[in-house]
Order: sequence, then structure tokens, then C-alpha cells
Amino acid sequence: MKFTCQKTDLIEVLPNVAKATSAKTPMEVLAAVRLQAEGIALSLTGYDLELGIRTEIPAAVEEAGILLADSRLFCELVRRMPEGIITVSSDEHLKITIRGGDTECQLPGLPADEYPDLPAVEQEAGAVIPQGLLKNMINQTIYAVSLDETKPIFTGELIEMENGAMNIVALDNYRMAIRTEPLPGQDPVRFVVPAKALREIEHLLTEDEKNEKPSSIRLDQHHAIFEIGGYSVYTRLLAGDFINYKRSVPTGFKTEMKLSKRELTDSLERCALLISEKNKTAVRFQIEDDCVRVSCQNVIGSIDDVIAGDITGDKLVIGFNNRYLLDAVRAIQGDVVRIQLTAADRAVKIMEADGEGSVAIIMPVQVRR
Repeated sequence: MKFTCQKTDLIEVLPNVAKATSAKTPMEVLAAVRLQAEGIALSLTGYDLELGIRTEIPAAVEEAGILLADSRLFCELVRRMPEGIITVSSDEHLKITIRGGDTECQLPGLPADEYPDLPAVEQEAGAVIPQGLLKNMINQTIYAVSLDETKPIFTGELIEMENGAMNIVALDNYRMAIRTEPLPGQDPVRFVVPAKALREIEHLLTEDEKNEKPSSIRLDQHHAIFEIGGYSVYTRLLAGDFINYKRSVPTGFKTEMKLSKRELTDSLERCALLISEKNKTAVRFQIEDDCVRVSCQNVIGSIDDVIAGDITGDKLVIGFNNRYLLDAVRAIQGDVVRIQLTAADRAVKIMEADGEGSVAIIMPVQVRR
């Protein structure tokens, strides 16, 4: 195998493809990136049996073939090659040679026939979603994915198409994030994608404000393929029943407050300086007629803030896990955060100033009255 390409083209895609390789595996080939040179293109693939990423770049192919190279070492060697054109070749002993300018590097390859095949997804058509929209929806919900591996279904996000809308939902035992957006013309579907795959998908998505290159999703019972620009991202789907999340959205609130997102974020970030794994301290909200008093106190120090706002309904004292509340507030778009409350021991709903396109639900924690 032998091909020539621009270093800039190769190093632009290599780190993205390498994200789907696994360094912690007894199977050496899963730590490798697969390069296939054929025609006028070089195809690059990373696949760890759960997540796969494939793309291609232009290349001058002198000898078609396939090689497997350790993804970390190959990436770093290419990164440190001189700028300009580089040539990559392999011989019958699987020795890989990288040449550029006056520099030559060599590394061992792996048998290509041991590399696993990417999943075959037969669906030809699927959901079509603007890249910027999908990126935004993942970004506003991914923080709430559960880390509890004993309940695998909740370590991913539910993607749901129904009634002319797209919903993305993440939850754990203490919080939930829901993002809803009108998306007409899609067939009803419901599936759960692992958070690891969604984080890599979010990284590859662009804002694409003119929607010139929308992303698409094809799926079968066990896998999905996200087509994003020049990348194909393969992911297994999580099996199991995702709860009826709509029943968990609280209603019937007695207090509502609209606060400056910037002021609230600043206050919670100050509180975060006092809180650690050793000093797990709740943040206390004392809600009054025209302001909320935010406080946090432990052996390290204390924070006391007053945030003016538009507040209606009953006065209330309530406590929160600072990180959970801060995550939810950061995910809200706009300058104003709307928070609806019922009682000190009831779930709280956090939204944008108008509408419910982005909703966060968090459970309060007990604090002194």
C-alpha cells in the first residue's frame, strides 16, 4: 500500500477518527485506525465495537491497500511531520513508513483482516436534522445523563420523533433535561444513544446557519448511523425501556421567579468554590417578594448573595445541589432564567424566559429553614 496526501488534510480528520478507538482493550486492532487507500481517496476508520467513525480525504494512491496503525502513535507522528505533502506506505511485513520532506518515520502495523466490520444499517432514508439544531439540543441536555452503569438505558439520551417534533431527553435519579423542537415531516421513532457517541457527534457538528449540509440519522433495531458533513458515526443503541418522562414533568406551581442568568450563574459559581467531595454543602435559596437570597456556608467559608428578580407567588426556602442547579442554568439560552417551584421537597422546573423548548427538572435537597 502506498499513498500521498496533504498533511493538513490528514491531521484534520485523524484525531476525530481516533476518538472511536480504544486504548483500554486486550484486542490490539481496536486501538488502531484503519486506513484504506483506493482510487483517489483515503478512507479512515476508528471502531471500538460500540462507536465507529469513518471519513475520507483526497489522496494520490500509487498502490491500493489497507493498513492498521496504532491510533495514538500514528496521530502524533503525522502531527510532527514537516508541513506539506506526506507519503505513507506499508510492506509485506506490515511495517509502516511515513515520509515528509527530509523526515522518515516507521512504526509496526497490524493484520488488516483482524479488524471488525462496521455495523450494516440497511435503512436508506432517515431523519434529516439541521446540524446547528442537533448540536444545540445535545449541548442543552447531555449534562443530565446518568453515570450509573447498573441502569445502562439512562447512560444515554432518548431521541424521539413524534407529532411533528423532535425531543431529546436525559435523566438520572435527581434531575432531567428535555429539549423539544418542531421538526415536521419525520417518521415517528424512539431510540436511545449512548452519551459517549453523542459527545463525539456534538463535536463533529457545526452551526451551519444556512442549513447547507444537514445531518441525517439512519437506524435499525440495534445501531444508528449519523451522517455529519464528511463523517459517518456508527453507534450501538441502548436496549431497554426508557421511562415515560412526560409523567415526571411537575405541574401546579405556587412560586415563579425570573432571574438574570448571568447573576445567578455568578452566584452559583462563587458557591462552587466552597464545595468539594469532602465538603458537600447545599446552596440555600430564600425567596422573597422581589429578590432571592442565595447562601452557602461550611468550614471553608460562606457566600451570601442577593439577586433581584421578577418573583410571583409564595415565599419559600429551598435548597439545591449546587452543581445540578448550575448545570441546568448554564444550559438555558437567553439572558433570563425562569424557575417554577411548589414546595421545599418538590421537584423544580427551570426554563427559558418564554416557552418550554428547553426544560430542566431537578430535585431539591434539605436545608435549614
